[in-house]
Amino acid sequence: MSYEFKHKAFSVSSAGITASIFVVVLNIRLLWKFQNSPIRKKPEYHLYQIRFFVDICYSIAVSIYYVALDISYLSPFFLFHYKILFVVTLLSSNILSTRFFLAALISIERLIAVFLPVQFHNNRQKLPVFIFFTMLLLWGMFEDVMYFWICDISPFIKDCSVLGCTYNDCFLQYWTGSKLVIGGFTCLSSLVLFFKLLALKKTMNIVNLSKTNYLCIGDSCLTLLFDFTPFLLTLVLRTQLYSADIYGPYNATAKSTACFIDAMIATWVLKKPLKPTQIRQINSLKRISDRHGSSRT
Repeated sequence: MSYEFKHKAFSVSSAGITASIFVVVLNIRLLWKFQNSPIRKKPEYHLYQIRFFVDICYSIAVSIYYVALDISYLSPFFLFHYKILFVVTLLSSNILSTRFFLAALISIERLIAVFLPVQFHNNRQKLPVFIFFTMLLLWGMFEDVMYFWICDISPFIKDCSVLGCTYNDCFLQYWTGSKLVIGGFTCLSSLVLFFKLLALKKTMNIVNLSKTNYLCIGDSCLTLLFDFTPFLLTLVLRTQLYSADIYGPYNATAKSTACFIDAMIATWVLKKPLKPTQIRQINSLKRISDRHGSSRT
């Protein structure tokens, strides 16, 4: 029996490996810079430090999956069974769910910082970073609780090559609903943040906006482009956009590509010297007095 080499699937998974390697290197570099930078003490950057760490964990976990697939594409003799990769794929799904939730937390924080700047400045430092770590860890673990106990899935009954193949109706409703709500909120709140910052820049003549705002908007755009939009299309069409047997792990590769672009944006934004927000002040009294000639004596 002849074996047909899946060159498209091999190319897609190899691209995922390449993107993941760069994600790990860039985010380790970003974390190292944070530890040697004055902004490490600024609480508004804490969630981004967590995001860099989460991206490293996700890239390492999903790279094992990519490598196993590439080996199986090169030779069917080394075909990996789903049972072997189940732990890796489930861990990748947990980390990705955590990152999705983290993006929503960042959007909430940025909205509070823009709409309630005084309250944010006075109270943000009161929230230690371990609170957010705990929230994210519990959120990732809750997916496993839903998978194994509440929805009572036995993953090894089916001979599946992807994790989504094992989902039953219970977990599929949870996964679809949570992603729809969190993803929709993140994209909508980022859109509100964008127009609010645009209005502030125009009305108050703000010269430099906070770097955290740029990072938030950039991350949300990538989430919308590489994750949320394909999810919506799949949900509306009720079918996968492409065959995973032909094109390989294209969903995972798209997410790895988004993480890579995100790391590049963060590297570029944080490379600029930190400057306080500058506002060109307009002396309206002087303008009025000049108009009426009352300032000339």
